[in-house]
Amino acid sequence: MDIAKQIVDQRILGLIKENPGIFTESEEKNISKAFLMLGVSAYLDLDIPDTLQYITEGRNDGGFDAAYIVDGADMQLNVILFQSKYTRNLDNDTNFPANAVEKAVNTVKCVFDPSAHIVLNEQSQTKVNEIRSLILDGHIPYVTFVMLNNGLKWDETGDSYIKNTFGNQPQVKFVHYNHTDIVKYVTSPKKINTQLTLSGAAIQENFNYKRVILGKIPVTEVFSLFEQYGDSLLEKNIRRYLGKNAVNNGIVETLLDAQKKQNFFFYNNGLTLVCEKFAYNGLQQSNWIVKLDSLQIINGGQTCKTIYQTIKENPALDFSQIFVLVRIYELSDDEQTIRDITYATNSQNPVDLRDLKANDEKQTLLEKGAAELGFTYRRKRDYSTAINAIPSTVAAESILSVWRNKPHIARYRKNDLFGSYFNEIFGNVNAAQMIVAVQIFRYCDAVRKHHSGEPNRDAIRPFETHFMSNIVGKLLLEQKQIEYKNIDHKNFYDILSFFDENKQNLITLGETLLYKMLSEYFQKEAINELDGRTIATAFRRYDLLERYITNPTWWNSHK
Repeated sequence: MDIAKQIVDQRILGLIKENPGIFTESEEKNISKAFLMLGVSAYLDLDIPDTLQYITEGRNDGGFDAAYIVDGADMQLNVILFQSKYTRNLDNDTNFPANAVEKAVNTVKCVFDPSAHIVLNEQSQTKVNEIRSLILDGHIPYVTFVMLNNGLKWDETGDSYIKNTFGNQPQVKFVHYNHTDIVKYVTSPKKINTQLTLSGAAIQENFNYKRVILGKIPVTEVFSLFEQYGDSLLEKNIRRYLGKNAVNNGIVETLLDAQKKQNFFFYNNGLTLVCEKFAYNGLQQSNWIVKLDSLQIINGGQTCKTIYQTIKENPALDFSQIFVLVRIYELSDDEQTIRDITYATNSQNPVDLRDLKANDEKQTLLEKGAAELGFTYRRKRDYSTAINAIPSTVAAESILSVWRNKPHIARYRKNDLFGSYFNEIFGNVNAAQMIVAVQIFRYCDAVRKHHSGEPNRDAIRPFETHFMSNIVGKLLLEQKQIEYKNIDHKNFYDILSFFDENKQNLITLGETLLYKMLSEYFQKEAINELDGRTIATAFRRYDLLERYITNPTWWNSHK
């Protein structure tokens, strides 16, 4: 029996056992949902609790079981869809079903065409409304469809469905991800001791008590590295790979163009590698073979992954004369310098910088403060199956929504939470304030998933979590007659107890206020008659806050 399958099955059963409040359906459905959560967590490099907000699976899910949406830079919309298939027969190695691939192809054709009609469940419809509202605002979607299973990739029939529809479409990519990939993700990486063959002359210099090599390598060396070590090369990098986007498509286009590929070296910014130690034959004038201990790629991960995928998908083409710049730094075990270099070389990219901030003093203090209050704060990613722990990503989203009056940013600009908004979110926030924000946010998100029986309220609920968190936080402070800055360890349990006892009343009042805001905003009483895309658009804009929530005149006259 495949050991990787056993490991995944064991983690599935553990996830279900540890979180009975999340898995409340039949055994088959619980197992399917747990596998989906593990797969989404591994592929997106998220903590397992983070995955719940992306799950859409169920009847009429539209052909996707989870959806991750990020409003990127330059009006680019990154969307990752997942379809999951899990078999309990661990001895059975079947292909991902071709008919499921066909359904996924049709899903992409329909979801990303705002004029196409599609019947969906509430969770899926909410995601589609968000996607379409962004498209109608001019965003260009780049789609990665992840086919997740504990078996083999789809067969030639599945391939034909994809190629016949999207063969020449640079905005769409289909990826197979299975139990082996999940286990690679959750298994602690070993040190990578390997070698690289540089091409032509290179420069080695000692600088500021550190050793540096500048040179170039053929892209086939990159392919060989990733074929052998995969994403473990990127453990110190920002590992999330969102598939196709404008930059990555440009790399692919250059690699496949007979004329442009000769100049790939000049078009690309190159790779930054760090190692504890390197060695080479200094008596040799060129073509050094550099031996590397504890190799990691800290910048250029997107380039490397794109090179790897392009060469793998085009085995008949010759890539041996295409080169890329490489910088190799010997930094021993200087973790702080590695983090500083990684941050400096990645900070201009729209990526998740959480790993780089994990050891920031603000994060370590929150971890210690939360522990003293009886809560677990996870400033670093881990592979825990406990849902109730607080990942730093959830904390960031909650604080920005509840206390910083930026719910619209928290919802749609997740890639910036640990970049441009990091200091605003975590500066001058204590553990008590963070935990209260998270409790409010999680309760509002739980309410979002249930019907109230009132058409107008139910029309708003799928989109309201972040704004409702802000409103409930404001109401909580008013009813307790306390300012946010005065929440601390002394009054923490009193405030948390008050929230637990009054949260239903708080959210009822909050939804009443939100309905009044939207009625004025759209000048329409029957909000349920509005298209979901229109409502989603309103929650992306700051003027809803400015006109109503942060406007004392309106707020005080409508409570």
